[in-house]
Formats: sequence, C-alpha cells, structure tokens
Amino acid sequence: MPPIRTKNTDNTIACSDDEDSTFASSVRRSVPKAFLNLPALQLTCLESDDNDYASQLPVEQARLSRSRKFYREPSVALIRAPRKASSQQCETITVNGHVLKPTIVFDTFWRWCAERKSIDDRRRAGEPFPWTEDEIMKTKFFCNTYRVLDKTSQFIIVEVVQKGSQDPGEIVFRVFLFSIFTKIETWQWLKKKLGSITWRDYSQERYIEVLEKRAQTHTLYTGAFQSPGPKWDYQETYKNHLLLLQTVMDNDLAGKLRKFKRMEEAYAYIASFPSMGDFKAYQLLLNLSYSSVINFSGNDFVIPGIGAVSGLVKMFGKSIENAAKVDPNIRIAVIRYMMETQQQHFCRLGLQFSGLGPNRLPMELADMEHAICEVDKYARKAHPNIVDNKKGRSELRRNWTPSSDPYPATPVFPDAWSHERRNITRRCHKVPAVQKRWAVENIVTHRVVQGRTECNVHWYGYSSNSDTWEPVETLFEDTPEIVNAYWKKHFGKCYSMAH
Repeated sequence: MPPIRTKNTDNTIACSDDEDSTFASSVRRSVPKAFLNLPALQLTCLESDDNDYASQLPVEQARLSRSRKFYREPSVALIRAPRKASSQQCETITVNGHVLKPTIVFDTFWRWCAERKSIDDRRRAGEPFPWTEDEIMKTKFFCNTYRVLDKTSQFIIVEVVQKGSQDPGEIVFRVFLFSIFTKIETWQWLKKKLGSITWRDYSQERYIEVLEKRAQTHTLYTGAFQSPGPKWDYQETYKNHLLLLQTVMDNDLAGKLRKFKRMEEAYAYIASFPSMGDFKAYQLLLNLSYSSVINFSGNDFVIPGIGAVSGLVKMFGKSIENAAKVDPNIRIAVIRYMMETQQQHFCRLGLQFSGLGPNRLPMELADMEHAICEVDKYARKAHPNIVDNKKGRSELRRNWTPSSDPYPATPVFPDAWSHERRNITRRCHKVPAVQKRWAVENIVTHRVVQGRTECNVHWYGYSSNSDTWEPVETLFEDTPEIVNAYWKKHFGKCYSMAH
C-alpha cells in the first residue's frame, strides 16, 4: 500500500491555464468510512491547448455553439437523409501521426447517425411508423444519435435537474442518486414513497427501507451497463451505493465541482471515489452537465467506454489496435477527429444530417462516443463478418417496438446550456491521472518511532496484509473522527496536534 498523500504533496494536474489546478489533498469525514488520497499509478499526463477557444474549432462548430438560448425556439423544417448515398470510400485517415485504415463500418457509422437522427425527426413530425426503411432499425433498439435526445437524458433534465431546489448541493444529490441506478422506474418509485428527494431530509435508513421493498419484485438498476458498488458494509450493492452517495455528499462534491476550471479535473475527482470506474464517472459528469453545477464545453473531453472501444476496432481493425499499443490515447484522438470532420464525411457520402435543434448543431464528443457504441451493436447485424476479437458478440438482445406514448414534437434542452462559459473549449487530449481514495476502516494500534506517533491503519475492503503505518498528524488531518475515537478509547480524551 503506498503512503498517504498529505497536504504537502504536490498533487497538480498540468493544464494550460495560468493558474495550476490543484486537487484538495484532504477530505472531510465520510459516512460510514473516511477517505484518504493515495497516489495511484499515473496513466498519462494531461496535455491541453492554451486558450483553445471555440473560434479555433472548425468554422461550422464555432458558429453553432450550444451555449445559445435558441433551444426554446420552434423547430425548423426537417431534412431527411437520402436513401442512396455516395460510393466514395475513405481509404486511410491519419490521426496523431498514425495511419488508420477504415473498414466498411466507418462509412456505416455516418449513415447510421444520419438515419437514426432522421427517425427521431420523423417521429417528432408526427409521421406514422415505420420511420425508416432500415430493417435492423425497425426491430432493434438503438439510442439516439445525440445523447441529450435519449429518453433517459430527457427525464434527467426535466424530472431530476429542473424540478426541485436549484441549490447546487441538492442538484448534485439528485443527479448522483439517479445516476447510481440510471433507471426511471426506480426514481419514480422513490418519489412515490418518499414524496420529495432532498439531501436536506436524507435518511439512509429510510432509503434502504424503500429500495429494499422495491428490490423484492423489480430490478433497481439499468440493464444498459454494469454499475458495481463499493465492497463496504452490506452484501446488497444498492445499500453500499447509498453509503457512497452519503460519502460524496459529505465531502462536498458540489462545492468541489464548482471550483474546477477544467472538465478533466472534475472527472478525475469523481473517478477518485471507490467503485467509480472510468466510464461510470464520465457518465455522471455528463448527467451533471445538464445542470448549472458545472459549465464546460462539450468538446473538452471524452472517455471511450467498452462499447466505443469495440466500435472503433470494427471501424479501423488492427490499424487502431496497433496504434493503441504505442499511443494509449489514440482512441480519444480518433473520436475528436471524427467530431471535427463530421461535416466532411456526411458530405463525402452524400448524406444530409439534420443536426440538433433549429440551428442544426453538430455532434459533440459525448455524442460521438455514444453513437460509436450504438454502431458497434448495429454492426453485429449489418456486418457480422467484422467482429471485435476481444468480444466477438454477434447478437442484439433488445428488440424494439414503437411505444403508444405521445412523442414530443420538440425535445427539452437544459437551461444551463445558455451559460457563456460553455462557449470556451479547453481540449484535453489524454486520460487524466486519477488519485484513488481509500476508505479507512479503523486504527488497529499505534507506536512511537523516534518520538513520532504512527497509527497502524486497516483499509476497508482489504486484508490485514495491506495494513500500513501512517503518521498520526496526517491521519488526523483527513480522518479526525476516527483518530479521536481511537484516542478516547485508549487515552480517555480526543487527540490533540500538540499531544
């Protein structure tokens, strides 16, 4: 176990701003455990462009920034993607000095994006089913081209973010709670049984009681992706997730997020908590981006999930796998390349892409990652001979039939998207280092070495073989309650720094 990270430890992330952004090295007491930052292996350094404003992006994107207030305007006439596309092929592309050879799935990606968006356009225009001639899309479930248009995202905006107190702490509590399960029915059940969902009135026991009853007959979690929880006090994942929720709230997640100057800093902080994997942390960050708690450009940063990694292999075959062996950030670079050249590829294939909203905004990084994952699934049927050797999945398990529920003529967009800060793009090209936090379960014993008191710390979720000796002064700065409890038991009084 590596040593404790202390306040004197240099814990900065390199960025292009004049002021370095420094992660707080100590945190408040967490419930039920306290956290200390322990230095993880650095995956990569961060590299960013100085003063990388939206005006430095391709002209089309600079003019179509999402941080305008046009979202509440009526929709314009819809544009359908042509049924017959151009046969021009893209032989190679070069990204970060790597020559990549696209497969047929690369062109399928652009056709899928245009057609999936057209399906959404036709539904909103009130046209009858079917909204496509694509046999796969008629019967199989696929998310929207734009993440914000998905049913779950629309629910988050309307029911989770914009309803209830707009205090940053309350917004973060609601978004984090929803993102634990990412299931609309679970949220609705909580609302039904609790009346209101607020951090101010939060009772862990009450939430466990309500969810325990629900879990007897229903699945609490989304089936779209796995959501492992920390291995803490309970066998049930949802109970440990509630402990994690209380922990991050007690560590003032809202306050921390509002101080970060860069999106990747916010991501690294979220990902530092136990069980918050790379993709889970990124998805939570995107959900929070629908609120005013954080205001970053959607073209700052992206983390490719498992589905997107697989989709990129199907698009570029061994060429991207070989590039990844020497450049671990090539996938991020390719997603950014696709975002910045999307208009070029739609034109190359003769596709008319309607874009987002009246101003027909292009896809941002999160939309690209989102769509690549969907095309990974689509390719299982459209191109069964092209597989990701690591996964090799060939089936689409989720069938789709049109719902009888009314489909809104216009989607809802976050009010927070009007914030001027979202006009500024500060690009991050690499996966940031994450300083993982470890939970202190208890102090086993203490000793004095050359006049200095050290505590033998047992870390939650680890065996006694991982116990470490830590200076009591450092331990007290991060976990005063645990130190005081030990001192009261053994010395009959609280610990004092002057002790």
